[in-house]
Amino acid sequence: MILQQLMETTNFTYQEQAIVDYIVKHPRLILESTAKDLAAKTYTSSATIVRFCKKLGFKGYPDFQLNFVKETAHLRDDTITALSKDLSNTEVSTYVENLYLDTVQQTKELLNKDTFNRVINLLIHIKKIDFYASDINFSRVQSTCIKLTNVGIHAQVFNALNEFYVSNLNPQDSVSIIVSHTGKNPTMIDAAYQLRKRQVKTIGITNKINKDLELICNESLYVFFSNNGSMSALQYGLSLEYLLDTIYACLVVKKGGL
Repeated sequence: MILQQLMETTNFTYQEQAIVDYIVKHPRLILESTAKDLAAKTYTSSATIVRFCKKLGFKGYPDFQLNFVKETAHLRDDTITALSKDLSNTEVSTYVENLYLDTVQQTKELLNKDTFNRVINLLIHIKKIDFYASDINFSRVQSTCIKLTNVGIHAQVFNALNEFYVSNLNPQDSVSIIVSHTGKNPTMIDAAYQLRKRQVKTIGITNKINKDLELICNESLYVFFSNNGSMSALQYGLSLEYLLDTIYACLVVKKGGL
């Protein structure tokens, strides 16, 4: 995703960063802007715009523009691009509404179809699902476990590895899902590593930037990572809950729980 690539890349020059800042703040204006227009608005040059697009892997500005517009077509005209003290309560409500829509869309775009199909197929053929999560992730996952249990799917959540419990696991009977927003939580990484040593199938739910957890797990699903200041925690929570609810819904359908 281009917007996420722009927000996560750190090796931009000063001029390129000015272009990034403008695009992130005004995504809907890219459709109407030529390279010359964008250069004028970012105090750069048309040549800089073209080089910037090629650095991102596009043939030039038109190629970048076409792909960017396709990706951001879901953004609504009434999207508020920044919070401020001047906004009314209704405008803040609209901002949050659009934040929800955008976060779900961004998470959907991170969801690889083949990987997700493998994950669901794995989960429907085992007896129990063990989740590993800590801090605020624990309560979110706990809610999912309750929903799964209510439809007859055995699920539980741990905040750390239980050596005695794991030593008595039958690797054929369970799958472990490890949740870490950063992908660097040492407790979650240790749990994933120990579970893999015991040949338990593991699924990581993490971001796509840090690879520590992803490299240990058999499969990985990605939450949306945002640099949206104080709203980033809200977006991460929404992204995680969307993934968990999607897994829940798929399992209900596949196991005939409707």
